[in-house]
Amino acid sequence: MPPDAASSFKKCSTTNNERGQKIVDNYGSDIVQLDTMINRTMRAFTMASVNGSSASRPAYSQQDVSDAKALAETLKSMTPEQQKAWAQQVAQDRMKNAGSAGASPQDNAETSKTVFQTQDIAVNQMKTLNDEMLQKMNEINNASDKEISALIKDDKTKCPSNITGMPTCECVNQIEGKYWKQVLLIKDKYNTRKTALFQAYFPRLKAMAETVDNTVTKYGRGDALKSSQLKNMLFSSQSSAFGNAFLMLTKCMEDVRKDGSDAFVNKLNSDNKVFDISCATK
Repeated sequence: MPPDAASSFKKCSTTNNERGQKIVDNYGSDIVQLDTMINRTMRAFTMASVNGSSASRPAYSQQDVSDAKALAETLKSMTPEQQKAWAQQVAQDRMKNAGSAGASPQDNAETSKTVFQTQDIAVNQMKTLNDEMLQKMNEINNASDKEISALIKDDKTKCPSNITGMPTCECVNQIEGKYWKQVLLIKDKYNTRKTALFQAYFPRLKAMAETVDNTVTKYGRGDALKSSQLKNMLFSSQSSAFGNAFLMLTKCMEDVRKDGSDAFVNKLNSDNKVFDISCATK
């Protein structure tokens, strides 16, 4: 996270329009690369869910894919308590069917428990942590907006007139520059709080993501599991963990970078007497 608005703006790619105003094209190549990586990886997860989660395993059938998606949606709609009750029922059913002819191969209770716990971390616990952090971030944004809305600009009608009878560009942009200088101070203050909030939550989220990845590695990305249902759960857990891990990171980084850069470029255009161009002749 950049320490202030000026540092945020330095990361940006900018151009000048025909009126001489500086325009932000994007908020930094690192953010562009991050978004590209996330989109590429999520596409890879989608392709893997169709073709099988590892090269060593044959491709899933269309029915397997449909069943995996249905299971993911069912679990997503359940509360953690409902998921535990469902898992217990599944375990009981497996025990009843264990000795029946033609029963599908099953994993032991400890393995099943680990996979279900991993699913809970990836789907429920990481989402809960994200929601909690994003709520606090919204509170910071609301406090910032409230403070900015209380700012009062000087009266532009008191500016001297130019030859067209309009207020001079130098005067009106000085007024805008004074306003955006105050906005920058407020943005920097609250963006520092956002960064501190992120730094407080990120280690917890990272630990959860590492727990999921360690389980995926432990079971050979699902190849060490016997149950196709558990394989699907493990793979969907890794996909959910990836999405939840980067949700917080990208939200904070883009919010701080955009907030700071937008305020800074407005101050810069004011200093260059092109923020308010109502005074300029066409």
